[in-house]
Amino acid sequence: MISLQLQSSAAAETLESLTRGFQTLPILSLTPAVMLLLAGLLLLIAGRHFLRGVLVVTIIAIGAVLGAPVIGMFAPQLGPAVLTLLGGLAGLMLVAATWRLMLGCATGFVAAFMCAFVALISIDAGFVDARSSSDSTASARDIEERAAHDSLVERAPSAIRPLVSWADTRWQLESPQVRTFLTASAAGGALVGLVLGTWLPLSCAAALTSMLGALFTLVGGMPLLERALQRESQPISPIAWLLLWSAISLAGWLLQSWRGTPDDDSLTTDETNKAPHTPARK
Repeated sequence: MISLQLQSSAAAETLESLTRGFQTLPILSLTPAVMLLLAGLLLLIAGRHFLRGVLVVTIIAIGAVLGAPVIGMFAPQLGPAVLTLLGGLAGLMLVAATWRLMLGCATGFVAAFMCAFVALISIDAGFVDARSSSDSTASARDIEERAAHDSLVERAPSAIRPLVSWADTRWQLESPQVRTFLTASAAGGALVGLVLGTWLPLSCAAALTSMLGALFTLVGGMPLLERALQRESQPISPIAWLLLWSAISLAGWLLQSWRGTPDDDSLTTDETNKAPHTPARK
């Protein structure tokens, strides 16, 4: 019953837009597709084990690049090599001090999006009455606000401008009641994700890398599948895309959780307490 109602709902339109965007990605040859597929499979199998290492290397590199111009303003007498080294050390200290917070923020961002989308589906399915009969009529003030938002969208970088335009259009089409409900749902999801990310870092890292790996696997695998079958793939419904992505993400998360130990999350904070103590030899 719910799936039938989603066919003409805003949630279905959202999935349809995302599906068209993924299917029209500029993959001109099979080399990027193979790279995406391999990266996706690697993230699905063991993404959480090297997520922290990749983040450490990235932050250290950023700190080294920004070390000379930023630290140089306060200590111009130091040479470029010393400033670069200090910037890299600052990046390393930042990751060591805020690793859980960074992972919590990433988990909170994903959880906020998922909760907002579930809330939109709940509205479309009739579980939550957040729309009125007058919601579909747009006032002159709404038209002016949309024009102002269009000017802001034009200032966005060209690489992400289509995504920003799509998100802004979807937001402006909703009524104030729906916007309030979606905002509250996203805020609640962000709070829960932040708590889970800081409390269970490795489990959340496995979940995040599994979702990203599933996305890379789908985007990279479709061109390879078309080439292997020697025909163009048939259009897939948005709900089917969502279910397929969710199934692959869940499989990756279960695989990474099964490969680890039950106490992986607790080992990040009290490894020394759980380490076996050997008696000292006299």
